[in-house]
Amino acid sequence: MSTYGIDLGTTYSCIAHLDSNGNPEVIRNNEDDSNTVASVVFFENENNVVVGQAAKENVETDGERVVQFVKREIGKPESRTYEFDGKTYTPVEISALILTRLKNLVEAQGGMIEDVVITVPAYFGLEERSATRQAGELAGLHVLSLINEPTAAALSYCARQFQEDRTILVYDLGGGTFDVTVLKMSMTQNDSGRDVQKITVLATDGDDVLGGKDWDDKLYNHILHACCDENGLTPEEIEAETRQDIRSKVEEAKRKLSKKQSSKVRIDVNGSRTEITIKRGDFEQMTSDLVAKTMNFVDAILDKVPAAEIDTVLLVGGSTYMPMIINAVESKFPGKVQQHDPDQAVAKGAAIYASMLVEEVGSPAAQDSQTSDGETLHAEQLTSKFTVEDQTPRSFGPGVVDMNGAKHKYVLENFIKIGEKMPAVFTKTYYPLEDNQELVRLRAFENISTDDTLIPCVDEDGNPQATDPAYKVKLLGELIVNLPPNTSRDTPIKVTFKVDASGVHVEAVNTKTDEIFETFLRTESDIDVERSAVHQLRISSD
Repeated sequence: MSTYGIDLGTTYSCIAHLDSNGNPEVIRNNEDDSNTVASVVFFENENNVVVGQAAKENVETDGERVVQFVKREIGKPESRTYEFDGKTYTPVEISALILTRLKNLVEAQGGMIEDVVITVPAYFGLEERSATRQAGELAGLHVLSLINEPTAAALSYCARQFQEDRTILVYDLGGGTFDVTVLKMSMTQNDSGRDVQKITVLATDGDDVLGGKDWDDKLYNHILHACCDENGLTPEEIEAETRQDIRSKVEEAKRKLSKKQSSKVRIDVNGSRTEITIKRGDFEQMTSDLVAKTMNFVDAILDKVPAAEIDTVLLVGGSTYMPMIINAVESKFPGKVQQHDPDQAVAKGAAIYASMLVEEVGSPAAQDSQTSDGETLHAEQLTSKFTVEDQTPRSFGPGVVDMNGAKHKYVLENFIKIGEKMPAVFTKTYYPLEDNQELVRLRAFENISTDDTLIPCVDEDGNPQATDPAYKVKLLGELIVNLPPNTSRDTPIKVTFKVDASGVHVEAVNTKTDEIFETFLRTESDIDVERSAVHQLRISSD
């Protein structure tokens, strides 16, 4: 089978496909004796780059040549680059190396990857999604689509536990991101009149820089200061090698505390052996603010979907093994909490979704099968057992000039609001600001507001504007619409935004010439046309 689902995680990644019976199955990482691959890259030298657990083991000795947690940087405007042996790597390129390792796992076991679906946090914006897709393509993968991680986890759950008309809350705490999503699972009929399970996302919230790493950082600082107290040192006097030693032992200590009431960590500090005992209660106390932060997101989403309507709560992500998480969620939803493959559910759900997008004629999973009542299911029916209705993670729209009033204003018009059904499409007609414009500079923005209009993060000349930080307004890029000579200001320019799980597509059409413009410039280096207010579109007031 050539279609796979990939959970590209902050700390660990996983790849799955459908087995010969059509059930989701994770590809085993025999080299590391694990079902996952550590999302860590070690640049040993210019001829050898190591990905996985072997790379992670070099954090202690060669930490300056190890890259971890790159998912937190992918697609971020402030993300750093990494230089090794005279070559510079971006977060996209680092992520591509991790994806290549997953691809190699499949090929080493005689498989072949053609099409993939890659998961992303529900709260990822356009740039993060576009960068994730780019990483997949750089790894030589054909990325069919992206799917939100909570939605993928719900797909995996529905495949195993068929229940009609269930409202499910997915609490997804991964290594570096957190999502909470409420979904409705129900029965519906597809276009062929066959009953299928439908998953409808009702609400989503979260933080793409909150995850298990934050618990690790707290534990690291606790051990560091304990070592200082034991040896009469300040943190600045602890050698880099000792810091790396502490960092390498944090994750194992955290895992032990999920099973035991205490864990011992032995650290060499300036040649002296120091033993630190960590109690589970102390760990829970020092990270209680992080737990509370996740539960604040849960409370916020329950304002949209009351707790009384929640039938099942799924714990997803490796960090949900921590008893403090289980207890916090259980206290909010007594008797409703379940764990199903927290480390693997997302990849399995992505594999199911990939099978929905590709018809694998001739593969074992596409052969006819029988249901429990003896009914024969054909190949195309096996890949159409589900239908998914997801939500837009942000609001999107263009920056345009509003001519109403004594003085025109440059505003962001929210075409598509956060929480709308995906794919979402909206079209509106605008006009050139002046006669004889040579071009139109159509800027696209994202935000988390549901207001019809906002102040964009740059003005019509491209200079920064003061915006409400609560709305997280971001300039995504520009679409340059070239206009023929003698274009009048009453020329209709039809602008369309389309949003799906993979990102945003922006299109402009000169309705007088039928010329279509789709080349979207995403970075400042791409934008080489001189900025000018005369290049804008206007909301008609004629």
